[in-house]
Amino acid sequence: MSATPQELMTAQLFFNAAFPVMQVVLDDDPKMKARFREVQGTVQICAKNDGDLLACTLTFDRGKLTITQGPAPSPDITLSFPTVAKMNTMFRGGAALPAIKGFTKLGLLLKVFSLLMSLMLMMPSQRPKDPEKKALKVKMSLYMITRALSTYNKLGDPDMAEWCRRQPDRIYQFIVDSEKGEPAVACYLRVKAGKSKSGHGIYTRRTPFVLFHFFSIDGAMKVLLKDVGFVPGVEQGYVEIVGSPEYAMYLNDFMAILQGMLT
Repeated sequence: MSATPQELMTAQLFFNAAFPVMQVVLDDDPKMKARFREVQGTVQICAKNDGDLLACTLTFDRGKLTITQGPAPSPDITLSFPTVAKMNTMFRGGAALPAIKGFTKLGLLLKVFSLLMSLMLMMPSQRPKDPEKKALKVKMSLYMITRALSTYNKLGDPDMAEWCRRQPDRIYQFIVDSEKGEPAVACYLRVKAGKSKSGHGIYTRRTPFVLFHFFSIDGAMKVLLKDVGFVPGVEQGYVEIVGSPEYAMYLNDFMAILQGMLT
């Protein structure tokens, strides 16, 4: 069965934008960090698509995760789905399970499943109370959405590609303050003449064209969970938007589209 263009786009967004966020979990979640400290192995995740194979490979090396697009020559474990749609369903937390090859590596398999399930923290239904989990959710969500925005352009969405093409060299910066008023999370999207790139931290070589400045983790949670919109969020003191309001709203619209595809 052939996947629709939308299903293929969604799968590529998961591979290129959501999966890299697992490194945040490996770095910031103490239990997951300890679980993967000595792990080495390769896991292929794939789906059949009209005779072809849409695949992504996860390579673990003692706490570091490398993600490559395409199949692995000899993975330790393979998680395969009969269709791209069913693979996307599992990534969104739905009822779909892969066929598994590599049960002899049961320890690795269980650890990888626990890591994949950690991505569910980004889902709108997840509303953690623990401060560390809140901070992790916000960091994961913003890292994912900035990567997804850049990936959306690179995959050729016509509206996103046109929006990027019309811009010279601009930085869209996201900053979330900690309780001490220091940046707890920072990431950005750079757009230049049709090209795009996401990154972590504060971009220092150019003043942001638009700055989304959240004054707390809790405030960022309210906006990201859509408990309040960006405009009410500004009015209620959760976020400050510095720069072009028109382009900020365009970016917010693209973010809403991507969140709808991935959650």
